[in-house]
Amino acid sequence: MLTNIFLKMLNREASSPGKGAKEIIEHLNLTEGKAVADIGSGGGYFAPAFARKVGQGGKVFAVDSKPGYLDFVKRNAKAAGLSNVAVVAAGSNGVPLPEASIDLAFARNVFHHLSDPGRYFQSIRKALKPGGRVVIIDHLPGKGFAFVHLFKHFTPAEGIRKTMESAGYRLSQSFDFLKGQSFSVWKDSSDKSRA
Repeated sequence: MLTNIFLKMLNREASSPGKGAKEIIEHLNLTEGKAVADIGSGGGYFAPAFARKVGQGGKVFAVDSKPGYLDFVKRNAKAAGLSNVAVVAAGSNGVPLPEASIDLAFARNVFHHLSDPGRYFQSIRKALKPGGRVVIIDHLPGKGFAFVHLFKHFTPAEGIRKTMESAGYRLSQSFDFLKGQSFSVWKDSSDKSRA
């Protein structure tokens, strides 16, 4: 019961004005038939939007380490009539997705929670199809008494860059329209594909 209330609050927060959810989805350029992993999906706010974008020929994997969160996402997807959403239990060292199975890994406000983000994103590299992308959105350091700053729920953009490069990625794009957050797009540095 409390988990459901908490996850509904998370989804409400993700959709609130000023959080840029609509703009984030637009910048992902998702098309029919693509496969997306929503890493650390939490309440699964983005999973239904991704599922509608990729259509019945596509797939969305809602990935989280908490079974209660995955149950919540699964129930909501079923209630919304979305049969192309699957849930995947993540471990502390990565995501058990098949090799070359996803076009996009989307990680919003997850990076700062990972104990070993380098190893985690190395495991995701194996799951990327040629031309696949990893999107990382995370809070930036700041000042004040906000929850994000008091509890260190942020990662400096330079920290993300160093970690991702050491995990075998190269920066493909970055955007600055999210207030107080970085938004970066990464590709496997060994991938010569332009897709």
